[in-house]
Amino acid sequence: MKGSDWGMRVLIGLAAIAVSCGQDNAGGESVQAPFTPAGKTTVFQYEITPVGQNPSTLTVRRVGETTFNGQTVEHYQGTYAVAAGTKTADVYGWDHGGGRIELAGFSVTYPAGSGTDYTVTLDEVVSLDEAAIPVGVEQTRTISGTIQLGGASPVSGSGHLRFTKTTEDATVESRFGVVSGVHVFEGEGTIDSVGGTGLWDLVIGKPVRLEAWYHPAFGVLKVEAPDFGLGTTLLGENDCGNPQASDSNTIQKVGVVSMQTPAFELSSRDCSGEYDADKMRHAKMYLELRWADDTKAKTTDRPEVEVLFATGRGDFPFQLVQSPVSIFHPEENQQGFTYWYAYVDEAAKNEPGENGILYRIKVTFPDYMTSPVRVTARIRYPIYRP
Repeated sequence: MKGSDWGMRVLIGLAAIAVSCGQDNAGGESVQAPFTPAGKTTVFQYEITPVGQNPSTLTVRRVGETTFNGQTVEHYQGTYAVAAGTKTADVYGWDHGGGRIELAGFSVTYPAGSGTDYTVTLDEVVSLDEAAIPVGVEQTRTISGTIQLGGASPVSGSGHLRFTKTTEDATVESRFGVVSGVHVFEGEGTIDSVGGTGLWDLVIGKPVRLEAWYHPAFGVLKVEAPDFGLGTTLLGENDCGNPQASDSNTIQKVGVVSMQTPAFELSSRDCSGEYDADKMRHAKMYLELRWADDTKAKTTDRPEVEVLFATGRGDFPFQLVQSPVSIFHPEENQQGFTYWYAYVDEAAKNEPGENGILYRIKVTFPDYMTSPVRVTARIRYPIYRP
């Protein structure tokens, strides 16, 4: 385990909780509404670049509640593939909504034989209220706790963070293209001491520069520690709402289709794990396309991606309509971008077989295209309960 690995896990841990600030689901009666802010039912996909390794996809989700250090806490988990298997970071704390989070500790589990598992338990909860942090005023957080490596006895450790919110209105280039209204944080973190082990000697006492981009709707867009060449960048997110609801559910997803990631799909079955959509009642499905490149997004060239509104056995007709405004992402309006919309309000009463189906939106990037396309979709579907 490299000395900088502990710092990387702190970044992953903070991101895992911070990205879940917002509402509890993707709910809302209308599918033609702004993208619902990230909430406790949101699943995030990041590109993560660990120290000295190739990029991998980090998936972050809320697992539920558990007991940690004698307290009932919320459990968030981040997983990503490494050469030996899957590495897991489990984060423990509370999300109070509206950007208010508390971190109690985290643990890291390595694939068998590839590293030593460890758990960090903080002496005092570290709190962050994003909305209450003023622009231009430096913030400090002192962190201390215990680190348990494998089955060894815990050792003490301490560190501190210094950071400043430099703006709440940045326009940045992300994997989704240009995003406005971004909150930018810059600062540094320092590991002051770790007792009983020399594993972190290379980084103890040395400030590590940190930068984070936060967006009120998307959550954390990026976290970087440039001194180590590591960081995370948001690739996409999806929200399954409440599949156990009694009558209907709203699900949503945003991502990019490209030569590297040619398929995008939002499906009621992927969210619930069952064919539980009611074919006798209408589902409302809404899709927005935009070139990810901001220069290309200002043209009227239509993205020639393949679009499908469908059930498991048939598909619905639709028409892509050009628009100068975004309904999903109104913060981008007035920037001259062109959007392409399709809306379907249909049932599948004539679909053969018993009731209990799926509704889905699928977008495929053809092999002759080169410029990535951002895709945002929402489905509000009726639930069938026999």
